[in-house]
Amino acid sequence: MTAGDALLEAALAHHRQPHRAYHDARHVLELLELAQAHAPDLTAAERLAILFHDAVYVPGAAKGENERLSALLMRATVFALAHAGLVATPADAVLADADTIIRATTHAEPPPALAARMCDLDLWRLAAPWDDFVRHGEDIRYEFRYLHASDDAFWAARHAFYRSMLQKPALFATDYFRDRFEARAHANLSRAIGT
Repeated sequence: MTAGDALLEAALAHHRQPHRAYHDARHVLELLELAQAHAPDLTAAERLAILFHDAVYVPGAAKGENERLSALLMRATVFALAHAGLVATPADAVLADADTIIRATTHAEPPPALAARMCDLDLWRLAAPWDDFVRHGEDIRYEFRYLHASDDAFWAARHAFYRSMLQKPALFATDYFRDRFEARAHANLSRAIGT
């Protein structure tokens, strides 16, 4: 098993929990595939962040808590794999940058420059073809099903999220993603809420 395989398999193991339907192993693999097409010069820190940004995912957790714990789990997993001789120990700067990127994936604020591409990759699904966008919403509904008394309650909350995204000056942080995907993401969000 190569070092990359050890990290990938460890990350995917965290994403195979039964409560996940969108923030699962497929999401990680999709982001790696998107990175090949749209960010082929991915840094080691960006790759680590892709692998572990949703390693802890509890729907309904306080804002930033999943990201904070995912960053800690990334560090713990890398340490354990390095200690076992399965990966080389990354430089402290790589771990620190990956930690910063993971914490930025709350999407609450514009990300710092080093996290911009990863955050854009993470939001790409908002600009997916319509059927994929709809499926994404259904997968999120599955993950949040225990938090809402009815489908109507879930969709009211989901549409409020869509409206909050539409109120941002821009969904994507980089010119590259804005130029290619901003209009399609806006069209999807607007169609979803019926505007």
